[in-house]
Amino acid sequence: MLQLNNFEAIGGGSDRVYQLTTRLLRSKGHQVATLACGDEPFDKDKQSHLLPRNGYIERNPLATLRNIRDFVYRPAAAAMIDEIVETHRPEVAHLHIFYGQLSSSVLQRLRHHRVPCVMTVHEYRMLCPVSTLFTEREGVCEKCAGGQLRHVVLNRCNRGSLAASMLSALECSVRDRRFNYLEHVDHFLMVSHFCRDKHIQYLPAIADKSSVLYNFVAAEPERSDFEQPGADRRYLYCGRLSREKGVSLLCDSFAQRPTETLLLAGDGPLGDELRARYADCPNIRFLGKLGAAELASQIRQAWFTIAPSEWYENNPMAILESFALGTPVLAADIGGIPELVIPGETGLLFAPSDPASLARSLDTASLMPPEERARLSARAVQMIAAHHGPEHHYQLLMAGYAKAIEQHNQGSRA
Repeated sequence: MLQLNNFEAIGGGSDRVYQLTTRLLRSKGHQVATLACGDEPFDKDKQSHLLPRNGYIERNPLATLRNIRDFVYRPAAAAMIDEIVETHRPEVAHLHIFYGQLSSSVLQRLRHHRVPCVMTVHEYRMLCPVSTLFTEREGVCEKCAGGQLRHVVLNRCNRGSLAASMLSALECSVRDRRFNYLEHVDHFLMVSHFCRDKHIQYLPAIADKSSVLYNFVAAEPERSDFEQPGADRRYLYCGRLSREKGVSLLCDSFAQRPTETLLLAGDGPLGDELRARYADCPNIRFLGKLGAAELASQIRQAWFTIAPSEWYENNPMAILESFALGTPVLAADIGGIPELVIPGETGLLFAPSDPASLARSLDTASLMPPEERARLSARAVQMIAAHHGPEHHYQLLMAGYAKAIEQHNQGSRA
């Protein structure tokens, strides 16, 4: 097996899925090679192939031009695929997020070597040059989903930068003409039904080449691991501090609820701005990035964790990990989130980007009797055990690989 991902280290949920998948396959006795960008492997004894990260803008103009080329097609990644195929002869290649660092060059070389390809679709890159179907200016946006890439440039969707937005449009244009995913990938694993339906809406042909495979947690939940939530009924946000995650809305809400505590674990582009804005709110505390053990303890002690996303979030690892630790979730009713957070069963939902709806859900959570919260906790754990544990995931993953190999062979005979 070959696992490919932009980054070897964990920077987001998709990176965690890449690591978990690699470890799961190895635990089942599979030989696994990996290709990613980073300085050192996350497991020392695996067959790791590492490239340096693309730094994009550098002081040397020639280096910057090289990095721009690599964003679209990275020759070093292509050469690495040639080496891996020659050395390991993978039966299947499993791609996570690879665009931007490894680039579409890996698809071209895998197809050249006739390696069956599976792609886990964590986000919306096939529909949106910035992957999120979300812009700072407009919120949820599907203007480019039908192929009209000019909108990413006109709206400067990539961090407000005209140059970066033009590069995103260029990469997608070259991809669609030279490395079309529907032609290079044999089977797509969508991480939510919402994600699959949204892709089918704009790319109907993907229906016959895709299935749903939810993310999973590393171990089956054990009730004996649970801690009682804190007596102060604190709330916890875990994740990136950025616009699409809805953290500004969340902090604004708690600024008006001074008797209730909000903890935020993580960092991101809004980190400094939010810390300055809410410096006078002692009930809002920024914990920064936490180690795995400390984060797990904070999740266990939270009355609820909160996922206030304003973009089409799919199958957030933050929600799955909260459920696995017995903590229900209060979340925005958007994207694939309602497939996990079921009102009255595993948590509470509120309308996305709606302060009044969030306030009502917080009122409900704050007044909830302990026995009702315990019932939600138990149902959340049951959901993880039934649908998001490693054994269940492994069976569906192998079925996805089998479909990819079958569809690859059918295409080869056509």
